[in-house]
Amino acid sequence: MKLEITQKGIFDQNGKEAEIGSTIDVKGDTVPAWLVNKCRPVGGSGKKAVTNPAQDPVTPVVEGYAVAEKSPGWLVVNKDGVAVTKAMRKDELEGFDAMSDEDKGAFAELHKG
Repeated sequence: MKLEITQKGIFDQNGKEAEIGSTIDVKGDTVPAWLVNKCRPVGGSGKKAVTNPAQDPVTPVVEGYAVAEKSPGWLVVNKDGVAVTKAMRKDELEGFDAMSDEDKGAFAELHKG
């Protein structure tokens, strides 16, 4: 496996320090312990990296009034995906989902942000 030197402190068998950016060959498919965090693999190893792409972070827009988390521990009331109240704690919004749309509108008006 070919490795590119990225940090100082790597010496060859003659005791000469390898320059940053130079490449060396090592046996096997793993980086030796003495090279960890001091190099990076170069070229293709014939193996494909396994990645886990992030899920789409966009939350679908809920029509009408809905409670949404603004930040950890803080909630807001959204109307059609837009915040219409100030940030509140969970206990302040207890029972909100059971309200009629008319009552939700009045609640949002009372707690404008």
